[in-house]
Amino acid sequence: MAEEVSSLRQALERSLRDLGLQKRLKTEQLTVLWPKIVGPIIAKIAYPAQFRRGTLFIEVADSVWMQELKFQEAGLIERLNAALGESSVRRLFFQLARTPPPELAPQSETKAAPPAAAPLDPQQELALEREVAGVRDPQLREVLKDFRRRLLQARPTS
Repeated sequence: MAEEVSSLRQALERSLRDLGLQKRLKTEQLTVLWPKIVGPIIAKIAYPAQFRRGTLFIEVADSVWMQELKFQEAGLIERLNAALGESSVRRLFFQLARTPPPELAPQSETKAAPPAAAPLDPQQELALEREVAGVRDPQLREVLKDFRRRLLQARPTS
């Protein structure tokens, strides 16, 4: 069982690295954790916009709150890193928000369905089979294979 978890972890880490999604995943983690860390009042007026090279960029509704959050920067960094379980956030950069926080943004736009994914070529399918061959549980193996296949299909072609 431990080997399967290790194999799954390695495959997921490789997938994230191959697709360049590690930074986006960290930003998403910070976005999800943000309201729990700062509380509902601050979450309504400030939100993470992006994470780059140890700096978390935070959009703030107005300059008064921006100044207040700047005073709280060290404590916020400490709480963010504690929530992440690692010391990734080294600095906060506060900037005036150009748009309302995501949960307050208008919901009028409807998202179009994603385009159908192209099938993998035989070499990719064979590599995929080899990659998950060490996973003994058949359901887990299929889930992992499907996950990797979708990631490979989503990768932009050059």
